[in-house]
Amino acid sequence: MTFRILVADDQAEQLNAVVHLFIDSGYTIEVASSGSDALNMLLNNQFDLSLLDMHMPGLTGLEVIDQLKQNGHHVPSILMTGQPSRDIELAAIELGVLTMLRKPIPAEVLRLTVHNFFSQNHG
Repeated sequence: MTFRILVADDQAEQLNAVVHLFIDSGYTIEVASSGSDALNMLLNNQFDLSLLDMHMPGLTGLEVIDQLKQNGHHVPSILMTGQPSRDIELAAIELGVLTMLRKPIPAEVLRLTVHNFFSQNHG
């Protein structure tokens, strides 16, 4: 079974790094460069996991997750941020975010986090 992951980040180099990290993993990776694009893709397509940047144009990663919930959709999500705060962390917990990773995220940490999610939930 091939798992679909949406990666949303407004920084092209971040998107490219994540795509490159998972290119040989067997996952299908799709990308969005804004929160609005991410929400649209998540509402209109089936994804097994989303990796969402916190600060993006249109909507933040947390706003994307909140909008999904309001529309009756649940997509497991990992929040990525270069500017963590207690408020963001608390909001993420309230919205059911799997985990919050601080940028820059070491490649092996991201790889293991995604692998462990799929192993525990689909393995």
